[in-house]
Amino acid sequence: MRLAGKRALVTGGSSGIGRAIALGFAREGADVALTYASREAEAGEVAEEISRLGHTGIAIEAHLERSPTLSHLYDSARDRLGALDVLVNNAAEITRTPFEQLTLEELERVMSVNFTAPFVLMQLFCRDRLAHGRPGSVVNISSISAERAISRMAHYQSSKAALTMLGKSVAYELAPHGIRVNTISPGLTRTGANRDQWEGDPELWKSRARHIPAGRAGAPDDHVGAAIYLASDESSWVTGANIVIDGGQSTV
Repeated sequence: MRLAGKRALVTGGSSGIGRAIALGFAREGADVALTYASREAEAGEVAEEISRLGHTGIAIEAHLERSPTLSHLYDSARDRLGALDVLVNNAAEITRTPFEQLTLEELERVMSVNFTAPFVLMQLFCRDRLAHGRPGSVVNISSISAERAISRMAHYQSSKAALTMLGKSVAYELAPHGIRVNTISPGLTRTGANRDQWEGDPELWKSRARHIPAGRAGAPDDHVGAAIYLASDESSWVTGANIVIDGGQSTV
């Protein structure tokens, strides 16, 4: 029960890595508010499972590309759970578009979900922690593609690179106040965002997985242990770190 008594907000918690983290936190004793954009039924199931584990689970609809709604989202989570101890910025927008066809509208949508929303939520979280003189932990879910070029994903990769650097900058600035900010950078992981590959084009998926030294693509649960560690007091002297979880993919 490494997170006993802690309260966490996990964005994009209805599926994939976010779902795995939300449930992992609950198993370690945390109350969890999770956000969803369209998967209401799935988010409700996660909240119910958290409740069955003996903790408070709340599903909140939130469209993270709409910045004015983020303050309402944060206030709703805090009002229903109590003061938040942990923020996990997991939700992401992923599209694949050739650079010469990329529109400003698509770029802005991806940046708004992957960078602007985490920026705003981190700011709200940090202001709350500073006002009460209490420590806190932020865990940002980035990607190894923030540093490894991939075709047709210039906008996505740029948003993740910005998120990784944001984490380091805020970690440096707020370390004296006990507010820690760390990053997890997953490698190729089987989630709903790439379902079109592992279901629709299994040969492409196998081809991508062959480049991973560990011999397989990741699963959402592969990232839970690191998230629990970074959210817990066990990592009280860890801030500004970027933990790469990719089966050795980035070593190639």
